[in-house]
Amino acid sequence: MEKTYSQKVARAFEIADYILLIPAILGAVLATLTASVLALAVYAVFVVGVILLVGYYKHSRGRLDESYFSALWIGTAIYNLIFLLPCLYYASTLLQSRVDGNWLNSNGDFLFILLFVSGYFAAVIFSLKAHFFEKRKKYIEHQISIKGLTT
Repeated sequence: MEKTYSQKVARAFEIADYILLIPAILGAVLATLTASVLALAVYAVFVVGVILLVGYYKHSRGRLDESYFSALWIGTAIYNLIFLLPCLYYASTLLQSRVDGNWLNSNGDFLFILLFVSGYFAAVIFSLKAHFFEKRKKYIEHQISIKGLTT
């Protein structure tokens, strides 16, 4: 059976998460050294990321219950939006701090933060697109079942 768009996106997110797991584990270990509220925030981000990774793993292999699709994709969008907003804020401060308008030569800061902004923005867009594709697929299947057609 051919994979759906949502399953393909879940597989891509799963692969990206495996790569991002290395710095996440390092961050969790470093957070352990500092017993503070920041450490709790790092742990929370880590745990939510691992939960999403498990969801991507199950969904990409067709083992995730259909009732969790919306939670997976909306959770992914919110999770990445939480990181997107500070990056957008930092990018805007970099743009506003350059009076001479030469923001490209700011030691590469702007281009570096633009890389993060585009990555988080793409993750939000792809997760929302996967969510709406699943809702549309469910709607079409419902319409087919009402009309008594078979596929």
